[in-house]
Amino acid sequence: MKVKDVPPGRLLSVEPQTSLAQVAKKMRAADADSVAVMSEGRLLGIITERDLVKAIADGVDPQKTKADVIMSADPATVSEDEEVAVVAVKMMRLGIRHLPVVDSEGSPIGLISARDLVAVLERGKG
Repeated sequence: MKVKDVPPGRLLSVEPQTSLAQVAKKMRAADADSVAVMSEGRLLGIITERDLVKAIADGVDPQKTKADVIMSADPATVSEDEEVAVVAVKMMRLGIRHLPVVDSEGSPIGLISARDLVAVLERGKG
């Protein structure tokens, strides 16, 4: 099964200069556990719930600190044509739970999570 056969999660995005407080509000409103940091349609980074928790625990001011300060820059991505099993291995090797999905031109089109992969495996059992 390929990534394009798995309905990708919506790619929630923010601009690099968005405050962490606004990032958190946007994530909460969308019930999302990650957000892409983008500028002019280009993927610059990704912020996950873990990143937000770490930043707050480290004492950053969420009203003043911008997304580009804590984002994981140049995140790994996955092609919509990659096999799901390859994506799962990639996530395990990198120690991550979210990967932006890109089309054949490298433009971000969605997000795949470890949760999505588990759902695919569960469906395959039945």
